[in-house]
Amino acid sequence: MKTYKAQAVVVGTGAGGAVAADALARAGIDTVIVEEGKFFKPGDYGTVFDGFAGMYQGGGSTVALGHPPISITLGRCVGGTTAINSSTCFRPPRQKVAAWGGPSYDELAPFIEEVEQRIQATPADPETIGGNWRVLKRGCDKLGVELKPLVHNIKDCKRRGRCQFGCPEGAKKSTDISFIPSAVEAGATLLTEHRVDGVIVENGRAAGVRGTALEHGYAFEVRADVVALCLGALTGPAFLLQHKILNKSKALGRGLQIHPACRVAAEFEEVVDGHVGLPQGAFVDQWKARGVMLEGIFIHPGFLITMLPGVGPDLKSLALRYPHLSAFGVMVDDTAVGRVLPGRWGTRFTALYQMNREDAEKMRFGIARVAEIYFAAGARRVFTPRFGFTTMNSASEIAKFESTRVKAAHYELGAFHPLGTARMGADPKKSVVNFDLETHELKNLYIMDGSVVPGSLGVNPQVTIMTLALRAATRLADKLKP
Repeated sequence: MKTYKAQAVVVGTGAGGAVAADALARAGIDTVIVEEGKFFKPGDYGTVFDGFAGMYQGGGSTVALGHPPISITLGRCVGGTTAINSSTCFRPPRQKVAAWGGPSYDELAPFIEEVEQRIQATPADPETIGGNWRVLKRGCDKLGVELKPLVHNIKDCKRRGRCQFGCPEGAKKSTDISFIPSAVEAGATLLTEHRVDGVIVENGRAAGVRGTALEHGYAFEVRADVVALCLGALTGPAFLLQHKILNKSKALGRGLQIHPACRVAAEFEEVVDGHVGLPQGAFVDQWKARGVMLEGIFIHPGFLITMLPGVGPDLKSLALRYPHLSAFGVMVDDTAVGRVLPGRWGTRFTALYQMNREDAEKMRFGIARVAEIYFAAGARRVFTPRFGFTTMNSASEIAKFESTRVKAAHYELGAFHPLGTARMGADPKKSVVNFDLETHELKNLYIMDGSVVPGSLGVNPQVTIMTLALRAATRLADKLKP
């Protein structure tokens, strides 16, 4: 048994863990950071498929069970999901913050600004976005729809088009680049390829963690005054439930919301070269009041082709048209609520989520709006993720698409933003942590990840998670100082 001693142990290095660890270490708090995954340097990612296999939890096979099942991508490396996301940065929506009943937007504002400065969040320029911007802008302009560039945590982008598989240039300022090195420089100890198997509880308080060093197989423990679990909104609650920690909480693992999303593709006569530049660089928020956000997403041919219709020669001929394809995404501010349970048969968690009729109708509305944009831009065909209506050959088919009965099970969906399964709040009966992100039930145990966000945001959450973690860790550091 190898033993470490510290004032704080932080488990996880994603949007919450890395930011918390850095804030603690820079405040002079003796901090140990534990990460199950590897530390990839920009030159280590290999091919797109190497990145997918090495950096994604479960090799990218994690799924929320329901009708339909929905894939959810999670990172398993230093940087967590920030290392494999599309680098999109939205501030937390003011109306959502107000509904939480905790810190006001004005109180959060300095932390938001510090996060944005640290990750170098700036609007993408059309040249960096590439051909997808060109065709989408043309269609939006014809329809009077405003297409906006997304804000990204990228500096000096080389337009390699592989944000989701590890930036080979180190241009994306994911937490493995923007926070972890800073934390280590400030004195934090980083343990990679170390899996936490349990929380040490003594005298009714969290007193550290224990686990296994995966590369060498020995047991270890970190004894600490406080424990910050930053495992994410799926793995974290399942871990706590499995180890029967926070047994009194009725909210733990409940309240799962995920921002269900889909891709819509289009074929053009012209060469688009959507793979050159930022995979996700533009958005339309004109229908955000309806709970619908359109965001640009383009991916590697090996993944995009699997989402297109046809088999055999038909699919092959479409694959050969890859340079002529464009893709855009639909994301829903969901009202459906799921649940996370401990894993079974060797899995880390079991996520249960059933899209409801209201959200399925939002998805249909969003797909129809993307189709309108593409046909206005001159698309030959539009490909949707809806069973029985996978191809539109003209804009005249959109009305039929919108009028047909919608079933959630008919969509091919993905999700990237699990939230809400250990939500913060003042009432221990309805929340898991307080607004300082300390658990109501167990002293000195903190949760600093997307699970504490009280439900769907309607926008990409990494800046929100970083902001909440920075605020909580700053306040925690003040408590831990002599």
